[in-house]
Amino acid sequence: MANKDELVKAARNPWWQGAAAVALIALVVTFALGGFKQAKSTSKPLPQYSAGHRYQGGAMAVTPLRAWVARYKPGGQVDRFDPGKLYLVLQVEIENRTPRSFNGFGYPREDVILVSATREPIKPDTLLMSDDHSVAADLHPRLKQRVDLVWNLPKNYVHAPRQTWGVFARDYKAKAYINDEGAWLQGKPAAKFLIPVQDLRDRAVAP
Repeated sequence: MANKDELVKAARNPWWQGAAAVALIALVVTFALGGFKQAKSTSKPLPQYSAGHRYQGGAMAVTPLRAWVARYKPGGQVDRFDPGKLYLVLQVEIENRTPRSFNGFGYPREDVILVSATREPIKPDTLLMSDDHSVAADLHPRLKQRVDLVWNLPKNYVHAPRQTWGVFARDYKAKAYINDEGAWLQGKPAAKFLIPVQDLRDRAVAP
């Protein structure tokens, strides 16, 4: 068994500090994922937003705009080698409310999720810029940018006329880790988006 001095030395090791921080974040996120499941009658329901209504959280403000299902990704066309492919797209306007740029595959992809029929959260497979359909890179502070979140769907998927998405809260903690570094940490589910889904499966090329 390790003595007291060995335990203190291990606790001060930066590698162990980082591992502990990652484990703590994973535990919090795992716990939070259950928040989009069907709430009990005694639970307070999450606020619900429709298309065009802005949700403002800590790190991001998100305005859902429209959603559709198609046989191609935004800006693409039907895959002639696999015409059965389906994609569900949620177009949103995102504003980075932090002082620094963050990657499009970071907070947006982690925090804006599809709520499945079994009430489980599903992260988007791809995040594209709506204007040129390029992969979303850095999202800059206080700059509103329109992006398309894309989910790869199973073949013969039957989409709901109105689909539910969820968004997690993310707030700044001045001392987020053992070494006192600050960070924007994902918190509990904060809101739901209920958006009509347009069916574009009869089109071969993106509009």
